[in-house]
Amino acid sequence: MKPNPLHQGKKDHNKHVLDFHKNHALELERGENGNGLLAKWERFVYNKGKALFKAVK
Repeated sequence: MKPNPLHQGKKDHNKHVLDFHKNHALELERGENGNGLLAKWERFVYNKGKALFKAVK
């Protein structure tokens, strides 16, 4: 059973969150998420996880 949002605001919020995560994943793939230590670790984990997923698949 699919939960229905009670308010239009919640529906809009969920759409914005979905767009953010989609754009963030694209930035990670292109390496545009920054140069800080956390950004480098995030890219490393993302790329290793993606490679592991492809290997298992």
